[in-house]
Amino acid sequence: MSQTDTLERTAIVAYTLLTELHHVLADPSSPDEATLGIVLGTAMFCDEKVGPFRARRLMRNVPDIVLREDAHVTDDAAARFAPVLRAFCEHLLEMTPQWKRPVGASEAAAA
Repeated sequence: MSQTDTLERTAIVAYTLLTELHHVLADPSSPDEATLGIVLGTAMFCDEKVGPFRARRLMRNVPDIVLREDAHVTDDAAARFAPVLRAFCEHLLEMTPQWKRPVGASEAAAA
């Protein structure tokens, strides 16, 4: 698989996941709040994974990349990735017991 294939597949999966997340979280009277939360979460993820300088450069260049590539996800493309989304959902369900402990709590305190 080429780097372009990985990039495109990852982008389609991320778009589809974010679309579903927005659907679940968005208040019809103020949907921009959910969008802003998704952007903020994406920025925090990028900052943690690639560092603040690269994250800033990526976030600054994303609009130009999207416009230059005429990037969009068709319903057919999203549907082809349904098995990936299903596998991800199953992974989240398996992790649910770990989430019962508050973030930052030690195992001894949780016992």
